[in-house]
Amino acid sequence: MKTILAKSAGFCWGVKRAVEKAHELSQQHSSVYTDGPLIHNEQMISQLNSENITATNKPTSIKDSPLLIRAHGIPPKRRSMLNNLSINITDATCPDVAKIQGLIRKHVKQGYSIIIYGDKGHAEVVGLEGYAEGNSFIIASIKDIADIPNIQTPVCLVSQSTQLPLAYKEISDAIIKRFPNTVILDTICKSTRNRQQELLDIAKDVDAIVIVGGSHSANTVRLLELAKTIKPTFHIQIAEQLNADDFKNYNSVGLTAGASTPDFIIKEVAARLRSF
Repeated sequence: MKTILAKSAGFCWGVKRAVEKAHELSQQHSSVYTDGPLIHNEQMISQLNSENITATNKPTSIKDSPLLIRAHGIPPKRRSMLNNLSINITDATCPDVAKIQGLIRKHVKQGYSIIIYGDKGHAEVVGLEGYAEGNSFIIASIKDIADIPNIQTPVCLVSQSTQLPLAYKEISDAIIKRFPNTVILDTICKSTRNRQQELLDIAKDVDAIVIVGGSHSANTVRLLELAKTIKPTFHIQIAEQLNADDFKNYNSVGLTAGASTPDFIIKEVAARLRSF
């Protein structure tokens, strides 16, 4: 079967940077810890574990090993807590995420209340919320806007870096209706935009789409949501989950993957699709 692989499939530059930092540390130390899962991909986490790079939720128990802050970033209070520990801290926060953190901090100091469009509980959003110092509201959809109380301060709207641009535009328009003088900040990262646009471009030339990535990966979920609106779509995490019978009515397929999906999985999926 003809398979068109997206050039943007796989690690974004922020995730690649974090993984490279982890590998660099593992070459210098017998064990490396990450402050929570480094990325949202089970297979990659297993590979990291085999290299003695493991996630921990109890950094206070670390003695002689370094701790890596993951690409999603962390709240300021947690950063302060980690800095007070007698351990080596390496920061792998994605610079795009760090930029959003800085924008939130800047606007809070100027008296703004922050509205964050994102997935509540996601590591990146938890970090962004921390920079708002208690002056934030998290919304995941337009219907959540009605639950925001009447804000008396100026309002600033930001987005989790991996959201869909079209959905953010709809959210922005709805927020403006509720809070007319809201400052809208464009905080969806370039990697996310490129990945989503390439998916739209490829979809024009194929019969179906395959999305590869972890179910907990926010950018993978966004790709899946977008793909389902344009073509028959299949979501998998590994090549073995592909069933030839599912593709018997298709002559071509587009293949892309979330920002936490390693190259070796993408290659296996592409080879299996081409064998059908």
